[in-house]
Amino acid sequence: MDQQKTRRKRKKNMFWPVLIGVCLLIYIIMQWYLINRNKIETVKATEGFINDSIMSVGIVCRDEIIMQDASAGYYYYAVENGDRVSSGMLVGEVYPTSEDINLIYQSQDIDKQIANLEEAENFMSSVNVDISITRRQLSNCMVEFSRNLSRGIYSNSYNDMSDIALQINKINVAMNREGDMESTKQALVDLNNSVKNQISQPVQTIYSSVSGYFTNTTDGYENIASVENFENISYAEGADILMNSIEQTDSNVYGKIITDYKWNLCTYVTSLQAEKLYEGQKIRLSIDVEEQTYQYVTVDKIVPKDNDMVLVVLKASTIGKDAVSARIRESEILFSQYKGIKIPKSAIRIVDGEMGVYVKFSKLVQFKKIKPVYQDENYIILPIENDAENQVELYDDIIVKGVNLYDGKYL
Repeated sequence: MDQQKTRRKRKKNMFWPVLIGVCLLIYIIMQWYLINRNKIETVKATEGFINDSIMSVGIVCRDEIIMQDASAGYYYYAVENGDRVSSGMLVGEVYPTSEDINLIYQSQDIDKQIANLEEAENFMSSVNVDISITRRQLSNCMVEFSRNLSRGIYSNSYNDMSDIALQINKINVAMNREGDMESTKQALVDLNNSVKNQISQPVQTIYSSVSGYFTNTTDGYENIASVENFENISYAEGADILMNSIEQTDSNVYGKIITDYKWNLCTYVTSLQAEKLYEGQKIRLSIDVEEQTYQYVTVDKIVPKDNDMVLVVLKASTIGKDAVSARIRESEILFSQYKGIKIPKSAIRIVDGEMGVYVKFSKLVQFKKIKPVYQDENYIILPIENDAENQVELYDDIIVKGVNLYDGKYL
């Protein structure tokens, strides 16, 4: 009997801990459910834009004259790519060794240092010297240097560092830390004379035979990239040119002259996309999609091709350094750009026949009506100014993900 009473007592003592544990587990599960049921994801309503455009790969066609038959050696170019040159103008020289080219650049670097010192000396002659402005200029130069490095634009590094050195020299002069600048400048002049004396005489001097825009590179497309050629070949042949690179074979080519400021872009679009285009149409074009720089062009020709594709020829009336060197580029044909409040399309809700979005305001859910001005597959654009038809405001917390949402719900 005593053993039976002991067992019953043990069972009774175990009942309450088990019951408490089960209740605690149920409570945890319910809290987890409630938390996840009310879990939402939001994005800020910020300004943005959506382009109504066509993205395509195109080839830049220009009137070009190849410069060749130069002497063997190492080239020094007196003009930069994209510079305007006239007939008979010096564009470069050929030297016997690569060391000659290095010495020329070293001499130019010394010239720049001397010019910087002279500009820094003249800095104090200004009636009103504000050192804080120079410090801001130094900061801006350093930011620009860092930005170019992050973008991989290493060709600007020398000029960026030279600008930084100039601002530092100005600050040193203004704070009387310039030292004996005259002796420093004279030492640089003496060094420059020594460097120049080591440079060999050029074996050939190169002059431009025509007027135009100079570039010291060729790409092998010069005899292929023409509007006439793309008009006469099939879409398959044209697409093959756009997709496959061409090897440069001429070893004695040292540059080319773009003889006209007008140029064309030949690209292919689908017949459906071509319905928005017509000959003579004025639109905007970018051949640098990352930078999103646009210029106005004219739709010059629309030529139907095989495989339901259409050749579009766009004519530009101004040429810049990018168009001088560009050849095959991802391009954007821009019809319109819609700016305003940009939010994901996934946030749209239809409540009682009204289009809108749910907005998180403190711990409450609010329904706000919207009236998009434009939309694509992923985003919509709303007017910046809100009214009765468009109630979303800048920096609202737009709910893009959540369950069981309704106006006035407490989160």
